[in-house]
Order: sequence, then C-alpha cells, then structure tokens
Amino acid sequence: MKVLVVDDSVVYRLAISKALEGERSIEVAESVSNGQRAVDYLQSNSSIDLITLDMEMPVMDGMETIKEIRKFNKTVKIIVFSSVTMEGAQKTIDALNAGANDFVTKEEVGGAKSIDGSLGMIKDTLIPKVMALTAGDTTSAPVSNSTTPKSTASNEAIDFQIKPKMIVLGCSTGGPEALTTIFRNLKRKINVPILIVQHMPPLFTEKLAEMLNNLNDHFTCHEARAGMKVQPGHVYIAPGDYHMTLGPDMVLQTNQADKVCFVRPSVDVLFESVANNYTQQVLSIILTGMGDDGKNGVATLEKTGRCYHLIQDEASSTVWGMPGAVSRLGLGIKELPLHEFSLIIDRISSRI
Repeated sequence: MKVLVVDDSVVYRLAISKALEGERSIEVAESVSNGQRAVDYLQSNSSIDLITLDMEMPVMDGMETIKEIRKFNKTVKIIVFSSVTMEGAQKTIDALNAGANDFVTKEEVGGAKSIDGSLGMIKDTLIPKVMALTAGDTTSAPVSNSTTPKSTASNEAIDFQIKPKMIVLGCSTGGPEALTTIFRNLKRKINVPILIVQHMPPLFTEKLAEMLNNLNDHFTCHEARAGMKVQPGHVYIAPGDYHMTLGPDMVLQTNQADKVCFVRPSVDVLFESVANNYTQQVLSIILTGMGDDGKNGVATLEKTGRCYHLIQDEASSTVWGMPGAVSRLGLGIKELPLHEFSLIIDRISSRI
C-alpha cells in the first residue's frame, strides 16, 4: 500500500514515515509540508491508497485539503492528526464529516516535543488504523448526508413483533459520519431513548454530541453524565475515557474501570449493563468500527430473549471489524446498508 504523509513539521514527517516504513506492506510514496502540495501530488499520482494529514498547516490546512481531495478522489483513505483541545476536537468532527476516515491525536503519539523518540507509540496507534482502513479496500464512496433514503425490501422484512422500547448502538472508525447520516435523515420524532458508545477521547465526544444535536429537531442529544435519567426522545453518547452503564433505575452511570477490548468507553460494558438492568424490548445496532467491541455485549443481550439485533453491512462500512465480529456469532443477525437505519428508527417511532 502506498501512503502520502502530509505535515508542516519535518519532525513529524520523518517520524511518521519511519514508523510506517517499518511495516513490510507499507510504502511511503512521498511526504509533503502542506495541503496544496498534497492535492497537487495526489492529482498526478492516483496510486496513493492512504494519506496521513495534519490539520494545522500553512497554505492549505487539513479541512480545506480534505474538501479539495474529495472533489476528485472519493476512495483514498484519510487519517487526520488532531490536537486534544476543544478547537482540535471540533475540527476533527468537521473533518470526519467532510470525508476523513479516522483520526489520531498528536498527544497519543507522544506530543510535538517528543514524537521523534516515540516511534513505538506511532506504530501502536497509527498502523492498526492504516491496516484496518485498507484491508480488502471494500469502502464505498462516502455517503452523502443530504441523500434521502428510500424504503427497501430488506427494511420492510424486519418484523418487530414487540416494539423496542430502547435502542443501544456501538460504533468506532467511520462512526461519526455514519451517525450523522442516520440522525440527519430521521423524519419522525424519536419516542424511545438511544444510548450510544462511539470510541473517542474526551472533548471529542462532547463535540460529537453537539454536532448531532444540531442536525434536526427530532431528538435531543447529550454527552452523558452520571446521574442523568434516561428519557424517550433523547440520545446519550458515552463520554470519552469513561464507560457508560445503565442502572436498574434508568439512571446513567459512568466509571473509569479497566478498558474492555482495549477501549474506554466500551460497547460491551454498556450492552451488558442494559441486559442486566432493563426488562423491556431492546434493539441493538452495531455500526462500522475496528476491532470486536460489542460482540460480547450482543451475545449477552441475546440471552435475555428481549433484543433484536442489526449490524451495518460490509459494503457501506468504513471498517467491518465490529459488525463482522457480531456477524460471526452465528445468531442470524440482520445486516443493513447504512441508509436504512434511519428508516428503522422512524418505523419504531411510528408505532404505538
């Protein structure tokens, strides 16, 4: 696979290139210092498979670069480097919705002053994302958030004999864009609570909740806080670096217990708490994401006999890790393309 490294810091360019070139299957084709050079290079070198892109650069910054690239190239994978600040989190959410596929933070890989000595951290953080995004290269062109979905046979074939009274949802890589597509296209007011785990650091989940809340007036979205009472018509996103659980009194709790599936928040933790503390019918949804978080949670929910399960199909997923892991449970779980999930939620909201 061929990679283009884009960063205005020569230290970062050298460190990222060196870390990537340590992998036999990766070739760093070029490294450039700003977005304009990246766009020019990509226009004359269509064989590039993936770009690592700094968000803060002179001449053309990361956001402008993503928008320009997506005008002529819908398939090259883009991983942005972000700072863990409120402004950096907002820019990252915007970048993911503009066509970036995933992100890492510069703090995760050592910080600007120490990155040259942090090759191991770069490899541990960046390379798994690179490999996941390019595995099989099954990603379709980014879904347009303005597209109005149409009802399909597979949607109508889903038989909710008992209406779900709660929706629980997990996602990771590609999740912000997928969530945007689903919630923007809702046509009815949601009348059940929705609990979401999206793998993201602190600040980023707050900005994600704000972004989703502004999509339309069919729901109210929050970054969850301990003590919140779960209410119909509200969407709750687990805060970064905290597990979110549902108590028997329909009150949310958060904790910093050990990571599960190498992540915190964890889908498994949320789903298992719902299985243990909620006695009505539930719909679980697993969207695009790297790894297998959610698999054990779905299995636990299945044992209650009170849960329907849906997963995003491989063709519309950025990474079919989490949905694929659930699929391999062998429970006959239904797979749907991304655009159908808003239809499903509308159907649930339309039933008494």
